[in-house]
Amino acid sequence: MKRYLISFDDTDNLQTLGTGHVLDRFLHAMPYEFSYITRHQLFVNELVPYTSHNSSMCSELCGEIAMSELVELAGRFLEAESAEGSDPGLCVADLDGITERDLLIDWGRRAKKEVLNKQDAYELAQRCSVHLSEHGGDGQGVVGALAGVGLRLFGNDGRVRGKAPMDLGPTTVDELLAKTGFAQVFDMDGIILPGSSIIEVTEPKVKAIYRDSKQTVPVSREGNGFRTLSKEEIRALWD
Repeated sequence: MKRYLISFDDTDNLQTLGTGHVLDRFLHAMPYEFSYITRHQLFVNELVPYTSHNSSMCSELCGEIAMSELVELAGRFLEAESAEGSDPGLCVADLDGITERDLLIDWGRRAKKEVLNKQDAYELAQRCSVHLSEHGGDGQGVVGALAGVGLRLFGNDGRVRGKAPMDLGPTTVDELLAKTGFAQVFDMDGIILPGSSIIEVTEPKVKAIYRDSKQTVPVSREGNGFRTLSKEEIRALWD
């Protein structure tokens, strides 16, 4: 079974749904297994062209499909579905074929705080044995697409796209994980909470972040217990 990371960047404009929605539609159109999508916030600066938030999206896809075929299908999808005025970029990485992983991770981390360029992105992609291509506009989306793969490999960046419904009120960690499908809960000090810990669910839908390469629910200490965080709190702390 082949395992790929696939990242889209800059597919939308201010009037359309975001890049996460585009990647989600592509994944659901494929007859293969795929995982949750992670959203990775990149550098917001006047020198960086972007539509609304400058974030890239990444997911893992598993199936008996050749890299060349996956690249062709994803490229055609981007060209057909990306919004007018966008600069879509595509990165596809065979998880068993990546070389120089540390350099790829470093690119992703740099893209959160530096202005990078597409020529360097293409050179790094070749060195790391991953596919990188542009599918419209000026092609600057390749910078973020490559960063999305690097940050997904890093395993400690970004938010998980979507929310899981939960009843308001107290619950245990074990109950929360069973109902949401998330993998772990940690507090603001980064300590993984045991299954018997009590958490006050303060939002009707729980958000997760990407930590330890897992869907992780962050919680805040509240008195003698813990509470879930709002989307706004999570965005302020982990974008």
